[in-house]
Amino acid sequence: MLTFGLVALAGGCSRLGGDGPDQPGAAFLDSQIPPGLSPEYYPPAGFVWSGFKFDNLPQARYGVAAPPVNPRAHLLILADASYPGEIYFDLAQTALKSGVSVWIFEAPGQGGSGHYLLQDLRVHTPDFTHSIKTAKAFVETVIKPSVAKPLYIFGHGSGALTALELQAQKWPITSLMLYAPWNGDDNAGEWHREDTPADLWGKVAHRWRIANPDLRLTQKSSAWVEQMSKARKALTSVSLDKLNPTLKRPPLLIASLSGDQALCSGRGPCKSEIVADEAALTPVFKAFLN
Repeated sequence: MLTFGLVALAGGCSRLGGDGPDQPGAAFLDSQIPPGLSPEYYPPAGFVWSGFKFDNLPQARYGVAAPPVNPRAHLLILADASYPGEIYFDLAQTALKSGVSVWIFEAPGQGGSGHYLLQDLRVHTPDFTHSIKTAKAFVETVIKPSVAKPLYIFGHGSGALTALELQAQKWPITSLMLYAPWNGDDNAGEWHREDTPADLWGKVAHRWRIANPDLRLTQKSSAWVEQMSKARKALTSVSLDKLNPTLKRPPLLIASLSGDQALCSGRGPCKSEIVADEAALTPVFKAFLN
């Protein structure tokens, strides 16, 4: 357990390159636990944030924790751009209890990841393939799933679109779960301390943002919306089974308020399930890992 944590931390630090912690392209690694936060939303024991540098892009931010036993598999959580990665600590604790190591990944330009030049205080990307290429490199060079320790992938919101792109890889993937895939409807506005969101994860994110100004990105740039719309359109217009019928695809579960059958089409075994909110997500997530 200790060795795993030290290796992960050392690996993250070695990718900081020439960007110091105050540089625009560097990830934010020192988030402080908000006062009054419920313990189930605390970071898991041994959890640490690190930065991952791919090509000339801003650093992606990732966190990792391992269970107290030899992990039977890995879980990669691909964060939604509307929230900081800290909101997934409850899912991380659930996964660790099932003997799975957890990796939380934020794409460049969102959450606590490094910013693009002149990004300002908005979530931004000039190209939707940046998140895909960075996540792919991260899995291949950091997680390194194997037959003995395969990979589960959980994608939320915009992270669900990246998850679908990773489905076509030849890594040993046990299954994928998408929660509330981004569908082009994005009404998020500027962050204000006095405006408490109504949804559960929104409330958790609000506390983290009050305590950590670096996590206050909420509005999306017009370029981000345009690029994510292109990604969504590409994913719903192409049948992967027809493109490569010989590649066996892992089972896919899509959980959302209304179901999302459009993303199921042509993707091998796929199930769509209606989930009312984050509170109702927990039992579905537990079943996904077992």
